[in-house]
Amino acid sequence: MEFPKGEIGKRIRYLRRLQGLTSEELAKLAGVSQSMISQIERGLVSPSLETLWKLAHSLKVQVFSFFETEEPSAVTISRAGEAKVVKRIRPNVSYELLSPSTGKQMSFFKMIVAPGEDLDVPFLFHGGEECGMMLSGCLRVELEGGVHTICKGDSIYFDSSLPHRFFNVGDEDAVAVWTMTSSF
Repeated sequence: MEFPKGEIGKRIRYLRRLQGLTSEELAKLAGVSQSMISQIERGLVSPSLETLWKLAHSLKVQVFSFFETEEPSAVTISRAGEAKVVKRIRPNVSYELLSPSTGKQMSFFKMIVAPGEDLDVPFLFHGGEECGMMLSGCLRVELEGGVHTICKGDSIYFDSSLPHRFFNVGDEDAVAVWTMTSSF
């Protein structure tokens, strides 16, 4: 499977133009060179996750929005089995986008965490808020100031600016429906 750099570049160009920004203005906002913006938009390079995050922040969209192929609408239905795996933070974690996020305030996705614990996982923190509900399995969620275990049927809410990380300490996949504001 090949990284969809051409489609991502087209999406970034569309979002930039939609906001009335020149490539030079976006480059300045994101802290990257104008030539990098040009190369990304033309599908000549695969941007790093850090660059995608900077561009998402500068364009005020979710990182997930770069992976969408359709223009946003007021109502969106995601059919079972059609979700896109959009990001892997760690080899045992995947995210399936359940709704588009272009120009939206929230990202809605299914998070699947395979069994296994890696204590070298860094804490994450970013703007916004997160909430999730466990569909199966259990997660240990470490937040600044505490450790919480959430299992099937449990839910959690927290401010994403708090350093946080999670682990599946069970023997089966931990599956959660997750919503977050702001991009990560």
